[in-house]
Amino acid sequence: MRADADPLCLGAAPPALVEVWIRSVRTMDRDALALFVRHTWGHWDAASLRTLAAAVDTRRAHLDGE
Repeated sequence: MRADADPLCLGAAPPALVEVWIRSVRTMDRDALALFVRHTWGHWDAASLRTLAAAVDTRRAHLDGE
């Protein structure tokens, strides 16, 4: 039996939007980044967010080094 699709999922994030988010992530503080991740991954298909995930990891590493 297949699970029904999540009705709250918006599907794949458009690449142009992901690029905008990547630029935004570069200046977010810890709290904004955590909130952004929670909401973004809760509504968009995670596979379409791979490059964004890398940007988030880079920003977290930068914040950890401060």
